[in-house]
Amino acid sequence: MESWTVSIVWDEYEPVVSSPTGQLETLPRVEARRLFEQCMESVPARLEALRRLLAANGVELTSSDASIRELNEWFITHVEAHPDLPGRLHPSWESICHDVALFLGEAMIERHSNLRWEFFIWGRTNVAYQRHVIMGFGTEDPKRHTNLDIDRSVTAYAHRIVESGGSVSTSGSVCIRGTEIDVDLIAAQHRMRDIDPDAFLRWLRSAARRA
Repeated sequence: MESWTVSIVWDEYEPVVSSPTGQLETLPRVEARRLFEQCMESVPARLEALRRLLAANGVELTSSDASIRELNEWFITHVEAHPDLPGRLHPSWESICHDVALFLGEAMIERHSNLRWEFFIWGRTNVAYQRHVIMGFGTEDPKRHTNLDIDRSVTAYAHRIVESGGSVSTSGSVCIRGTEIDVDLIAAQHRMRDIDPDAFLRWLRSAARRA
């Protein structure tokens, strides 16, 4: 068992064995679809694991706005950086991000029956290619295949939190058309933005407007 933060009661939480989101765009379609189906089949088990984890830490997980706000507060307080790789998440928190994303996606679907999980296959250059995303937004042209990659949103949010706490990766500089660009300086400017404490509810409300 890996080392855990002492501030959390883990209650036998088992991280997802393999991430269904890593490098999916490079996989053969058959393999990527198999991982999508595996991800969807795991939803009940992953949500139960998340509920048990939250319950052990005094948070009741429901789809109410109050509970989602409490989940968001807990997430901000406890998300943990990788101990050896600055700017990366602790492997167990990569799993929690995945579980939280499944929970938020299911909450969106519960509130709007036209929404659904979809295996995204429209355009190899699309950042959502072969990932599990939310689709079915009634206010948008279905021919555009608009979607919400909630897993990517939660993970990016977690990275911003750990970076705001000082765990920052460095990339150095790059030369573009003879001009030296300080990548780290540009990234630091983005990190200056405040962490939105109501991000989870904001995403649900955005989905509601689009639904």
